[in-house]
Amino acid sequence: MQKSIILFGVGYWGKNHLRELSLNERVKSVFVIDPYYDKNPDLVKNYPDALFFKSYEEFLNKQLKADGAIIATPPISHFDIAKKCLNHNLHVLVEKPMVENLKQLEILQNLAKNKVLMSGHTYLYNPAIKKIKQIVDSGVIGDIMFIHSQRLNFGIMRDNIDVFESLAPHDISLVQFFMNDKPHEKISNEKSNYTFSPHNDFSSTHIEYQNNVFAKIDVSWYYPEKVRKLTIVGKEKTIVFDDVEKKILLHNIKIDSNYNHINDGIEDIDFDNDLSPLTNEINSFINYFEDPQRCITGYNHTKNVISVLEYYNKK
Repeated sequence: MQKSIILFGVGYWGKNHLRELSLNERVKSVFVIDPYYDKNPDLVKNYPDALFFKSYEEFLNKQLKADGAIIATPPISHFDIAKKCLNHNLHVLVEKPMVENLKQLEILQNLAKNKVLMSGHTYLYNPAIKKIKQIVDSGVIGDIMFIHSQRLNFGIMRDNIDVFESLAPHDISLVQFFMNDKPHEKISNEKSNYTFSPHNDFSSTHIEYQNNVFAKIDVSWYYPEKVRKLTIVGKEKTIVFDDVEKKILLHNIKIDSNYNHINDGIEDIDFDNDLSPLTNEINSFINYFEDPQRCITGYNHTKNVISVLEYYNKK
């Protein structure tokens, strides 16, 4: 059955959601809510089947019905909008970060009841990540010992947020996903502010988990090359995903207890690179309407991501 979806915000990322929703055969109607949508006349022109509103109240006054909502507005507005949507019995997908703190998350979770409350951690809906998860869960690489996530680029520098808060939620989400959402035990970090920005330009964060498992997240928006790489070191093998090259490599390497180095080569792992992560995320969101507990970026996952961000901000 087709669904009607409200989209809050058609800015930098919201426009991508609008494109995907408009092309999705499972979506019957798209209602766009953005107080500034008329600043971009091409939006209305390019999406004639979508209905545009300047406020949620204007939408409600039209007595239109929707099944779910996607919130792609500035983070500071996420909590209030999500709260309104849940109070109107809508399934909700909120772009990262879903909320600013755990207290807000708990309020939303209590309102959600039998509805979807989902974080927009798009990377977890990447077919490559799905493939890697299958490999890890199969036991091929052995128990995870170390996860290294790198997100470096000469990219958008923000004046209102730290580089870790801006870029690392994706990487925290990835680490938590492969750690099966186990809570962390300890976090330490090193930060560098080497430009005119009032915020850090490079951050290296070390996370410790039970059973001597570690993760490291490196992020920067002032770096000479684009690096998006996930490395998972197992006791038997190591898997590396290069998101720039769109390649998954399985390294048949390990060191035994006698310090012998074993290297049996590298395997190139195939995966479906045709399906966009955002398309997959929206399809999953709609699928979760039938069973919200299946959501892989729901309350428990979001709670662990937010807890890392909260800890970082306290340091």
